[in-house]
This record gives sequence, structure tokens and C-alpha cells, in this order.
Amino acid sequence: MRLPLERISVEMVKRRLYFFHRALLLNPELKLIPWLVEHYRSMGLVKAVRQRHRRTAARSLDIWADALT
Repeated sequence: MRLPLERISVEMVKRRLYFFHRALLLNPELKLIPWLVEHYRSMGLVKAVRQRHRRTAARSLDIWADALT
């Protein structure tokens, strides 16, 4: 998925283990991680970036831009 680890919702992953178990009963060849990566959008596994987080990140970049270069 190439996303930062903090964007993945651990709670939602735990909740989706039930659905993986049901899919595993139909196809015993399934592997957990590839299955989650395939269905991450429809299962809401990635946290949304909220407007206030974007504003805070932009403000931080303005403040620290000189120190980062």
C-alpha cells in the first residue's frame, strides 16, 4: 500500500479478521496480508487525512522550512 504505518487503523484490521476468516473458509489458499492489501479501500483500513491535519502540516512546514533545508 506504501502508506505510513500511522495511517493504518489497527482497530479496523482487527474487525476485518472475521471477514478474512469467512473468505478463508471458501478458499483455504488465501493469505492474510495480501488479502487485506487487496481489499483495504472497501474495508476502511486506512485513516482519512482530515482538513485540520492538512492545515497543521502546512503550518509546521512553514515554520520549520528553513531548518529542514
